[in-house]
Amino acid sequence: MAGGDIAEFPFVAADVETTGLYPAEGHRVCEVALLRFLRGVVIDSFVSLVNPMRPIDPGASAVNGITDAMVSFAPTFADLFPRILTFLADDPVVFHNAPFDLSFLRAEARLAGGAWPGNRVIDTLALARRTGRFRSHSLPDLCREFGISSAFHRAEADAWAAGKLLIHLAPTQW
Repeated sequence: MAGGDIAEFPFVAADVETTGLYPAEGHRVCEVALLRFLRGVVIDSFVSLVNPMRPIDPGASAVNGITDAMVSFAPTFADLFPRILTFLADDPVVFHNAPFDLSFLRAEARLAGGAWPGNRVIDTLALARRTGRFRSHSLPDLCREFGISSAFHRAEADAWAAGKLLIHLAPTQW
């Protein structure tokens, strides 16, 4: 991607919703969204609820609105993993707070008998912090600063917001 405007290159904005905060404590992914952007527009998407094979903590459900009933007949992450890898290809992957999402995605990949790919990762949270311009670095607050209107706390909406935010935060030349 060196030598060009980020908007001119495809990238995948990603987000997950989870059953809780800590994969090391057995929490799992319950929704995944991957949105391929080109020139600031979503040109392809992969979005699915995921059966986490465990109950969703009430606190997580209160935030993301996903219930056990919603995911009871959804595919497992292991079922989805080959399609996720194909979708990602070798495009850069954009997250807001990449360490959180990647901790879950890496854990899920291991449980599925594989490994999360080594695609370039771009973190809009880290980019926002580097600017030193914002009082808050939450995704909703940053989006409000740039006039990006979105619902939040579902994977597809948060991935879309992170993709749009990248266009505003990325250096003009990569």
